[in-house]
Amino acid sequence: MRSVCERLVLGVMKPLPRAIRRSGVEDQAKGIAALQRGDISGLATLIDLHQLKALRAAFGILGSRSAAEDAVADAFIKVFDKIRTFDNARPFEPWLYRLVVNTAIDHNRLARRETTFADVIDEAGTVDFDLRLEVAAAIKALPPQERAVVVLRYYLDFDEKSISEITQAPIGTTKSRLHRARERLRRELSPPNQCESAGPLKESDLGRVRA
Repeated sequence: MRSVCERLVLGVMKPLPRAIRRSGVEDQAKGIAALQRGDISGLATLIDLHQLKALRAAFGILGSRSAAEDAVADAFIKVFDKIRTFDNARPFEPWLYRLVVNTAIDHNRLARRETTFADVIDEAGTVDFDLRLEVAAAIKALPPQERAVVVLRYYLDFDEKSISEITQAPIGTTKSRLHRARERLRRELSPPNQCESAGPLKESDLGRVRA
């Protein structure tokens, strides 16, 4: 039997194509405060604010819409469980996306879901990713930690300092992971592996998406 929290998360989360991320620092602060008081309605506010961006992050790591939805639902359940450990003096997004990214990586390790290249592109389109087939396939092949930093940097537009906070890694480690990921992608997407229609790898090819 699902808990009250699980039922709320699944009830509030919208189907991915129609998910809308509202903006509002004030709404976020009210949602956090309510949830810390034990008012579960605060969780609905946070889901409404962050669902789409969280789904983008999880999708970039897992390559599957259904897997991303499962991971994000689990991540928001963790938000409910851990919200009292959140330090209100610190930014909320790094704390939240650390849970989202780590949950997605855990799901990836457990499920090892296989998605065809066509499925990756089809599902990417539903969350407004503009990924070419070969780029999506190359990103999917990256090790999980490198895939995570690529998603955070180029899909969600976090800077390196924020990525370090989210992944709880030193800034030097974050820079190294980004560098290794770019080098892997450059090698994978350069001739002869590269499709004939594709040009040289550019950072813009990684599909920078602003929420």
